[in-house]
Amino acid sequence: MPQPLAIVVGDRFPVGERMYRLTPRLAQSTSAARSVLIDVAQHREVITYGELSDAIGRSVLPRHMGPLLSMIDHDCAARDEPGLAALVVSAATGEVGTSDDSWAAPQRLACWERWGGAPR
Repeated sequence: MPQPLAIVVGDRFPVGERMYRLTPRLAQSTSAARSVLIDVAQHREVITYGELSDAIGRSVLPRHMGPLLSMIDHDCAARDEPGLAALVVSAATGEVGTSDDSWAAPQRLACWERWGGAPR
């Protein structure tokens, strides 16, 4: 079940080189994605962009996930949590879609430790 965000609708956040406003629609998708990603973390798994899009009712298409994943990370930072966006990977590569992916593995591990408990 989606939960309220720690970030505020109407506020602007950096997304890459731009500032992006958190609209009500983006906030709703971000909240839904956060719930999905916490479930993924609890199982110590990853999810593809397409699977996440499907899980949130395709309210954000796989090729347009950048702002959504940035908002998830801003929300996680506001909560002092590891970045759940690290759990979202390309089906082709099995890794995040950023040009520098060095941040992803430590964040992924931190997510699994925070929400998943002991390794299975």
